[in-house]
Amino acid sequence: MRIPLVALVVALVSTVAAAPAQADALTPIVFVHGQQGSAQQWQSNAKRFSGNGYPDALLHAYEYDTSIPTNDHAIAGLEAFIAGVRARTGAARVDVIAHSRGTTVMHTYLSVPERAAAVRKYVNVDGRSSASPPGGVPTLALWGSLQPNGSIGGATNVHLTTLGHTETTTSADGFAHMHRFLRGRPAFTTRVVPELPALVRIAGRATYYPQNAGVEGVVQVWEVDSATGARLGLPRHTVRTGADGSFGPLPVNGRKHYELVVLRDGQMPHHNYFEPFERSDRFLRLQVSRPGGITDNVDRCPTHSALTVIRNREWWSDQPDSDRLELDGVNVLEPAVSPRLRQVLAAFAFDDNCDRASTPGVALPPFATLPFLTGVDAYLPAQADGGDAIRVTQVARGGGTRTIAVPNRPSDAHAVTVQFKDYLDSGTGGAHRTSP
Repeated sequence: MRIPLVALVVALVSTVAAAPAQADALTPIVFVHGQQGSAQQWQSNAKRFSGNGYPDALLHAYEYDTSIPTNDHAIAGLEAFIAGVRARTGAARVDVIAHSRGTTVMHTYLSVPERAAAVRKYVNVDGRSSASPPGGVPTLALWGSLQPNGSIGGATNVHLTTLGHTETTTSADGFAHMHRFLRGRPAFTTRVVPELPALVRIAGRATYYPQNAGVEGVVQVWEVDSATGARLGLPRHTVRTGADGSFGPLPVNGRKHYELVVLRDGQMPHHNYFEPFERSDRFLRLQVSRPGGITDNVDRCPTHSALTVIRNREWWSDQPDSDRLELDGVNVLEPAVSPRLRQVLAAFAFDDNCDRASTPGVALPPFATLPFLTGVDAYLPAQADGGDAIRVTQVARGGGTRTIAVPNRPSDAHAVTVQFKDYLDSGTGGAHRTSP
């Protein structure tokens, strides 16, 4: 028997709409990132939890400064953060999902019985192994390809052997296991379900990378032409950030393209371009670098544009099925630029030495030796008014192509970041094995 499409849509909307009514049965979730991470690594799965009935008020991302080599500050901050979440929500306990270095933070945090008593369930993602669940808290351990033999004794261990280190955290596969463990049943959907375009709201922070300190300044939101990246009309929003860099929530249309600009006194504007915000996002991060930071290694001059391209799913360029990152049709991900073992999430593309020539296939220093980063010598001619578009295209391993167009502004006066979503659809398919 065929079910009319209208009936299916009504059923879907009714099911999702009914889920928040069950909020009293839900436990707040605290996400804890890893080395050089931020709330950005939790954007997709926060939306998946939201689409499965979690109100935004129950989803919280804890951020800390990973440029500090020790974890004492992170643990102390986490203790205060969890206490704040419990006070605001009235919850006796929280669930925690931690990734990479964040799992080391959590193992130490949970070693104190009074702190462990505040955590109902714990998800350990591709990080610390141990002989038993930390603090005796019921634990799910997800292991990606970086640590295929990781294990926590007495926990549920799931080995997602085809996924990258960060991809284990951001993927639909990882989410499916997280939701089943925390809720005791499968998720209604592992897709990021779009909202009605008029209902989409964005909120987040402007921050310094990798310290996660707030940037005080102004954030502008411009609607742009999807084909050229050119601005359409006046800014849709102009807001001053809070002391912690926070802004929003701000209404946007879920089908349109936007540029978010961070303006700081005495610094060049930092332009951020995204795919359409199909669902509300409270973990948006506009990351800039302090003087003396990583972007000081980008050669800047009026003759070329410089781009930072981010995706929270590793760029792999040395596999039979590899990613492609094309700048005006030219793939810059040669095998040596982002090999699988380097776990690259961000590529810095600029004209090395400002010589108006590209050198393909070489990963530029110092990016080539820094975790999760790579650099490529790509000459992208600039115009003073940014009048021409640079087409930034990802051709993702596993299939799927997306393009974001940005103006070709001169790199000596403008910083530009392009962020792709870490998902193309609801795809699963990561090979895994589960052990109690």
